[in-house]
Amino acid sequence: MARATIAQLRRVAIVDDSLKDADLMGELVREAGLEPVIIKPPFGEIEQLVGQIRSDADGAVCDHRLRGMAHFSGAQAVASLVQSAIPAILVTQYIDIDADVSIRRWRHQVPVLLSRDDADPDRIKAGLEDCVREIEGSYLPGRRPRRALIQIDGRSDESGEEVVEARIPSWNPNIVVRFPLSLIPENLQEKAVQGGFLFAMVNIGAETPEELYFRDFEAAPDPEPEEGVA
Repeated sequence: MARATIAQLRRVAIVDDSLKDADLMGELVREAGLEPVIIKPPFGEIEQLVGQIRSDADGAVCDHRLRGMAHFSGAQAVASLVQSAIPAILVTQYIDIDADVSIRRWRHQVPVLLSRDDADPDRIKAGLEDCVREIEGSYLPGRRPRRALIQIDGRSDESGEEVVEARIPSWNPNIVVRFPLSLIPENLQEKAVQGGFLFAMVNIGAETPEELYFRDFEAAPDPEPEEGVA
């Protein structure tokens, strides 16, 4: 069951590949009026981690890059925790590098992403509150999914993985956003080429590209030719 208010969140698990960084985050959690529970690496399988956090804590703060201490990323861990109705915040110092692919893959189930520089007691407390609300189905405006047209600009490669470059006219037609091709069902991937169009559920109320997520892709009809053009 999801916790209704922050008052019911007492213990917060800290998941980080660095015990030094975990201790620093733990102090911030303590300053937020919560009790930190340091989960010591390595973290085993993701189901084991979720089970341990469910048993020992009421919520979690996870680092994204778990460097050799897990077979999964912090973003995947947060997504699994949120799926299990456990509020969790993702923290990283690599937002600019990881937002497009390794975080975007799970972003629809990551309610709160904080830069490590921005992770202070107030933001941690507010972030956990936002997670509780989203778990209960109450989305903030910037997280609410809406059906949107996706205009494909092309594809590129990042570290051996194909990514899609696209625009969302109903969000901002002048900004190109990147996301993993694997988010699109295989039967629709042939549409993800330059000049192609798809529909997806997108949080078009997002303020920055890093906040955007994409899910539930659908085929879109080809655009009508302009009048006078064969």
